[in-house]
Amino acid sequence: MSIYALTIGLVAVFYVIYRFKKTRLEKTRWAYPVFMATFPIYYFIFAIYGSDYIALGKEMLIGIIFFILAYVAYKSNRKLSVFLVAAGCLLHAAYDMYHDILFINAGTPGWWLEFCGSIDLILGLYLIYSGLTVPDKAYKQGAQVVRASS
Repeated sequence: MSIYALTIGLVAVFYVIYRFKKTRLEKTRWAYPVFMATFPIYYFIFAIYGSDYIALGKEMLIGIIFFILAYVAYKSNRKLSVFLVAAGCLLHAAYDMYHDILFINAGTPGWWLEFCGSIDLILGLYLIYSGLTVPDKAYKQGAQVVRASS
């Protein structure tokens, strides 16, 4: 286990949450789904880097699940979107954890599980908390504030 990768992942996820709150991206319907849609792309890049095109095909098949989930989250109402992205993040954390059991992607760094898994897990838990504690009215008001400031 790489404590450095875990620490950097935790710092990164808290920074992302902070920036999304500060810039009010958190109130938009698209920000977290787009962020989640980037998760599988890293595995594509790792497969290409490792010249493992069989793994690239497998990563693309699994990546489609996350792209579809991100699209459905984007098209959903804000409250449902938060829970769909949270589910996607937690599903991706599990995917990170069991990735090497499913198949080997030669280009994936050894520290990736701790880094990406910590981001996925914390973001997923944060979004569940946010979805449960923020009233529906706040989501609608937040969307109006973002449109007005654009």
